[in-house]
Amino acid sequence: MLLALYEIRNNRGVGHVGGDVDPNQMDAIGVLYMAKWIVAEMVRIFHGLDTMAASQIVEALVEREVPLIWEVDGRKRILGTGLSRIDMTLALLYGTPNAVSDQELANWIEHPKIAYFRRDVLRPAHKARLIEFDESTSLVHLSPLGARRVEEGDFLTVD
Repeated sequence: MLLALYEIRNNRGVGHVGGDVDPNQMDAIGVLYMAKWIVAEMVRIFHGLDTMAASQIVEALVEREVPLIWEVDGRKRILGTGLSRIDMTLALLYGTPNAVSDQELANWIEHPKIAYFRRDVLRPAHKARLIEFDESTSLVHLSPLGARRVEEGDFLTVD
């Protein structure tokens, strides 16, 4: 894996500012996932964890830049307009490394009633497998399908 990273760095212009070859999305994705795997393996080996736990730690360390989200005094706000409440929820979860309580999500999108938020947003998104909503703990996790919807959607940037 290290040899592949070294090859991309040296022969694709990734490691040199002003290089002849601009790194493209394919190179960036390859480098990102190889680096995440290497760090997860180091965490797993040096801390005696299983692969799943090490991967979760690395995911928590990788911060996703979402220009659509503004954080102020511990509260997150969606800067774009015209998004559905489900899409706002997915974007907020995408920009947050850990699970979030349903109450906190409702506050972030300024939903007036938590019961309606659960009924109209969380349960339908859970049923569509965009999120995992555990009603016993009130925690909401973004699923890989929900993350893909955010990444492929056109609502990550603010015009």
